[in-house]
This record gives sequence, structure tokens and C-alpha cells, in this order.
Amino acid sequence: MEPIAQTNLQLYNQLRRQGRPPEELALVKRCYELAVSLYSGNFQADGKPFVAHISGVASIVGQLGLPAVIVGAACIHNVYGNGDFGDALYHAATPRRRRIVREAVGAEVESCIHRFMALRLTDESMLDIPARLDQLDTRDRHLIAMELADFLEKYADHGVLYYGDSRWVTGFVENHGSVLIEIAERLGHPQLGAAMREAFAATANESVPDVLRSAEHRRFMELVVPRSCRLRFNVATILTLSRMKRKVLARVRR
Repeated sequence: MEPIAQTNLQLYNQLRRQGRPPEELALVKRCYELAVSLYSGNFQADGKPFVAHISGVASIVGQLGLPAVIVGAACIHNVYGNGDFGDALYHAATPRRRRIVREAVGAEVESCIHRFMALRLTDESMLDIPARLDQLDTRDRHLIAMELADFLEKYADHGVLYYGDSRWVTGFVENHGSVLIEIAERLGHPQLGAAMREAFAATANESVPDVLRSAEHRRFMELVVPRSCRLRFNVATILTLSRMKRKVLARVRR
């Protein structure tokens, strides 16, 4: 496989080299731009911008030759799980959220990421999905490949070694890694299986200095709010708010 993209431009260049037509490139671009709006200020637990991770997942999927709809879906594959829609919800595909996604990237991509929620590989689903893999339709098989790409992206640059606490990922791979590789091969993607085997093995007995790992045992994303977006409660601000409150109360009493 080619080096895995970590930026939108690297992703676009890869897709261009594959000869993808303009309409496919435009779809992926819309998906990436939606991801930027839903993950602004978010950093993965290894410390890199979350949009680098989604660029990597889309890059892997693109290299597998999967349709542009799946490449685009890879850019926003877990927005219903951890995207910031401004509603303080997690792991929710509400009608409002689904409408926002449909309006931005179309019904076909939205349908893929909604379906993806039911196909995530967990300890429970690993008891079921491998056994019925051959009965899944083409779209579901593509989405399972996207899930495998998500695992590979976390390992390809040794990112899991930089998490504050990566046991939720590394423990799963320790228990199911060989099956994940087998699934990739059964899906017709031996290059993906080979890349996963190499990436899993490369991190198995390696460690990084604690000073390079994310602090506070961070496991998932972290939102870093720019200083210009933070409300500064200095003395002047408190006095201003107090005056505003008095004015509002005065109007109410009238």
C-alpha cells in the first residue's frame, strides 16, 4: 500500500492518481469539509488532529479501490458516535443530525454511516459477524472493510503507543487481531490484511517514553478550545454582566 494520507491534500492527491473523476473528488471533499466542521478543535488520544485520523481511514479505503461513497463515508465514519453537532449528545443518530449530514453529503453517504453504527466490531459482534460475513451485502462488506481501515490507521504510525490509555484498542487487537486479518482476506483485500499484520506486529513489543504519551490517561478525543473562543471572566466582564442583569431585571419589573 502507498503511505497513508494524513491531510486532505494528501488524500486528494492519492485519489487523483487513481484517476477518480471530478464528481467523486467533489463528494469526498464535501465529506472532509463536513468532518472539519464536526471535529473542529478535536485531537485524537495520540495527540494528532482528529481530521488526520479520518484522512488516514479514507486514504486506506481509497487504496482498496472502494467506491467514492465509501471513501467519503470514511471521512465521517463515526460522526454519530463522537461528532460535535452542538447538541451535547454522543452515540446518537437523531433526525436533526441525519438531516444535517444528508444536506451536506447526500442520502447515500448518510445511509452508509448510519448503517456503520450497527457494524462496529466489538467483543460481542466478533461472535457473530465473522460467521455471517459471506451473507452480507456489498455495502456492508465495504463498511466492514472501512472498520478494519480504522484499526489499521491507529496502528500504522504507531499511534496507539502514544495514547494515554490505549487498552480499549490494543486489548481488542490482542484478542481478535488474527480474526481481523482473516476478515480482510475474506473480503478480498489481502493487501489490507498484510498491512494490518505488519502494523500489529510492529507495535507489539515496542513502547515510547512516557513524556511523549498523552497525559491523564487519555483514551479518546479531546477538545482543545482556541483561546480566542474562550470567555474571559475578568473583573470588567463580571461588572458588565452584572449591569446587563440589572437592566434585564428592571425591564421585567416594569
